[in-house]
Amino acid sequence: MTRRSLKLLVVCHANVCRSPMAESVFRHVLDDVMEAEVESAGLAALSGAPIHPLACEVLDARRYGRRGDANAVRLVKPMLDWADLVLTMESGQRLEIIRRFPLAALNVWTLGHWMDREIDDPVGGDRARFESALNLIELCARSWLPVLTQQPSL
Repeated sequence: MTRRSLKLLVVCHANVCRSPMAESVFRHVLDDVMEAEVESAGLAALSGAPIHPLACEVLDARRYGRRGDANAVRLVKPMLDWADLVLTMESGQRLEIIRRFPLAALNVWTLGHWMDREIDDPVGGDRARFESALNLIELCARSWLPVLTQQPSL
């Protein structure tokens, strides 16, 4: 039996906290269950900006790997064309992607869709706020596993 392949894009505002954390989490949780390429981007990212130090700290503390070139990347249409599934941190971000790129609408959801949750931006908060965001990202990522592993195609 061949493992299903998935191209997943996770999106937040600036691509320096939530989406890089979600990218790392999904790379980890999908590794054992399916072939997956996971990338992240930001709606208003300053391309090349470094990942927030507290995001790096909480990922490292939980032993999540990060890409060596993990810098912010602004969302562009070719990324949406590439992705099988796009997950945003907030419903407003989902709506903004659909407004900008209407043809992507069927593939764009919120990360917290199955739990009816939004992932608040931890920027400006302390390490505990980043850990709380990572906790919720982990829960929401796992909530996608039944759908991702049982559907023949998205």
